[in-house]
Amino acid sequence: MKIPSTFTWLSAAVFTATLVLLTLTRAASCGSYASVPYPALNAATAPAAAPTSENRIQIAFLLDTSSSMDGLIDQAKARLWNILSEILKAEKDGEVPDIEIALYHYGNSGLLPQTGYIEQIVPLTTDVDKFSEKLFALTTGGGDEYCGHVIQTSTKELAWDDSDRTIKLIYIAGNESFLQGEVVAKEALAKARARGIIVNTIFCGDPNSSEGRTWNNTLTEEDGDFFYINQDETVVFIASPYDDAIESSNQRLNKTYIAIGQDGSRLQANQAIQDSNAASYSKANLSSRARYKASAKYKNESWDLVDAYDAEPSRIKKEKATLPEELKNLDDEALVAKIKAIKAERELLQAEIQALTQKRDAYVAQARKEAASGEDNTLGARITKSVRKRLVEKKYTIKE
Repeated sequence: MKIPSTFTWLSAAVFTATLVLLTLTRAASCGSYASVPYPALNAATAPAAAPTSENRIQIAFLLDTSSSMDGLIDQAKARLWNILSEILKAEKDGEVPDIEIALYHYGNSGLLPQTGYIEQIVPLTTDVDKFSEKLFALTTGGGDEYCGHVIQTSTKELAWDDSDRTIKLIYIAGNESFLQGEVVAKEALAKARARGIIVNTIFCGDPNSSEGRTWNNTLTEEDGDFFYINQDETVVFIASPYDDAIESSNQRLNKTYIAIGQDGSRLQANQAIQDSNAASYSKANLSSRARYKASAKYKNESWDLVDAYDAEPSRIKKEKATLPEELKNLDDEALVAKIKAIKAERELLQAEIQALTQKRDAYVAQARKEAASGEDNTLGARITKSVRKRLVEKKYTIKE
């Protein structure tokens, strides 16, 4: 699969802006912050969080975790960050879409039969670290796979957006008949269509087998894509000369995150754990995760001081006691100044990672071209191609 370069928007203007941010950071270390206004912690009314983009994509992954699906789960883990980072290339009206993802698993004998051997692992969320944590915790075990049931359940349970602008996608993957269970698959598909949800089916195996044909033939022209994968195909990661530098920048980026709130320390630790999970496949995979972390779509308002302050300044005063000692003892004005300095440093590092990953993507694209090999039959390649198709249909421009 050709992976084109990203972040062409990273022009000279961005580098100019980062130099300004660097100046602010240096000024902060000298205690001079008055030139840049910031809301006070004790403001009577906290400003509303920045409005979300009208551009939005919601994706639910429904993965078969029966005993034969270890390869499927492995491919999902290996290509999570690549799939998400590819979406960052899409723009409409000058904005990248907000990204929400959900996770279900089904067909596992460890689940309850009365619920159809189905479990919601993660609801639709922007918390990609939580998604990664739960994905890496999945295990397989034999069971009955009821595709219609899990499609119907996810259609009903998840907080799907009603806006016609929003791209709403379900990707369901498995290797048994699509028609098993008491819930009729065609009826489940019809209920999804009625809510503007496009269901895409992924068969793990021979598409011409009796089971494989049910995954294709059950879809109508109004439904999504059918494709098949070789779940046992090994995902190939191409190393680049930029991976070490990206890893170093990512480590420095992590240091700009400061835990706040009762659960802050655990969630901050999870950020590092998900870095390790990504790196367990390769430094190249960690580079894909770092690219997403360097985007405006990576937010941690629930536990990070800077993101929490941007979302709700008044919260910082209420939870100040949970901050590290060197910060909790600062007066409000000094704390605001410190937050500003940390944010400036973070934005500088994010721009640095974006520039490095742009070079990395160009290198990898050329390497794949020269190798004349691809991964067309893997989960990540298929989903990436399918998502891009839906983005183009909704008039998004793909920035190569």
